[in-house]
Amino acid sequence: MRFKDIVGLSIALVLAIGVAFLTRFFLTRQEAPKKEIVSQQQQLTQVLVAAKNFQEGDKIKSGDLIWQKWPLTAINQNYVTPQTLSLHSMKLEDLTGSIVRESFSQGEPIIIKELVKKGERSILAAVLDPGKRAISIDVSPTTASSGLISPGDIVDIILSFSSTTVPEGAPKQAKSTTLLEGIKVLAIDTNLATPDKINASPHVATLEVTPAQAEILVGSVKEGVLSLSLHSLEKTSNTPPTSEKITAHNTPEETKVTIIRGKETSTIEFNEDQ
Repeated sequence: MRFKDIVGLSIALVLAIGVAFLTRFFLTRQEAPKKEIVSQQQQLTQVLVAAKNFQEGDKIKSGDLIWQKWPLTAINQNYVTPQTLSLHSMKLEDLTGSIVRESFSQGEPIIIKELVKKGERSILAAVLDPGKRAISIDVSPTTASSGLISPGDIVDIILSFSSTTVPEGAPKQAKSTTLLEGIKVLAIDTNLATPDKINASPHVATLEVTPAQAEILVGSVKEGVLSLSLHSLEKTSNTPPTSEKITAHNTPEETKVTIIRGKETSTIEFNEDQ
């Protein structure tokens, strides 16, 4: 074999080995991302999330809760996974009809303890804050802002009454005073959530109050007419409810005003003619 032939054969052999090496190198690089994707998929699980925004008191309907892939390393023990439902012998359909105790944003993981399931316990008792009481008062479109007040709103309670200490023969004078401030509305009639349609004729408002505030409301029902004064959203989020409560009791000769600040109670008596 001539020297030129040997050189040509050697070059061809080197090129073949180089092509084979490069081919293997590129094939290996293409397989690596696939293996990485498979590895990432193995680290994902499913978490139950809200398919829409929920407010306190909303009722869960079919399709309101959906499964979403979630990193296994970011799982909170309170999140609902398929394993959680299986452990409690439940299905996703079993949560339909439950009442939401806390607000959820769309896409936010659901926490099972924030749902009150049908027949589990009193729904109203479930949405009450610890130490608070629920009390209902009669309302009308006039006293409840034309039915535009909804559950979750913050209101003041105003008492309107007629003065009895006026000169003989003179007409009675209408007066009003703010009894309670920063009171949360739990329900309007039987609705614990904002209804789809505005209730233009509300009859009953259920309010969240302290035991002392409940006594004030009960004692004021016979004094006159109770009205709800709605707070703005800005005031609701920035201004805490005041602890000062004022109630007025009328007698033929004098007016008594009881002021309650925390646990302290004081009574001021004065004549309206002064």
